[in-house]
Amino acid sequence: MTAAPDSDVADLLRAAAGAAHQALSRAVLPHGVTAAEWTLMRELRAAGAVSQTRLADRLGMTRGAISKLVDRLVAKRLLVRGRGGGGDRRVQIIGLTGAGALLVPKLAVVTSAVEAALFADLPLDERGTLAAALKRVAGGAIED
Repeated sequence: MTAAPDSDVADLLRAAAGAAHQALSRAVLPHGVTAAEWTLMRELRAAGAVSQTRLADRLGMTRGAISKLVDRLVAKRLLVRGRGGGGDRRVQIIGLTGAGALLVPKLAVVTSAVEAALFADLPLDERGTLAAALKRVAGGAIED
């Protein structure tokens, strides 16, 4: 079997990412959040309260994109924003509210079911191979 041209692989990667994003979006929308908001909330649950800058770096997003997501989640009363310590009043610390902290595990169950369905046709060894290959393509941008 010959290897597919890189452009074909990139197209397949984009198509797979799009399908996964759409499936996750449909799953979390009834809970009042978008897939991007869910990603941010999941990261906060794992990291605890962090600065917006650190959150942007961890998620590989621009500070502007993070700010918009945070604004929406603050409006939904799922996040709180406060001033950081250390004398720098510009630092914004972001954390989950009680409602946000309760929603994350519920969404984790929902999104786990979606992910299981997405990969149901792949044997476990192929899933591991795929995950390893995607980590290499991402160049270490994704932390374990």
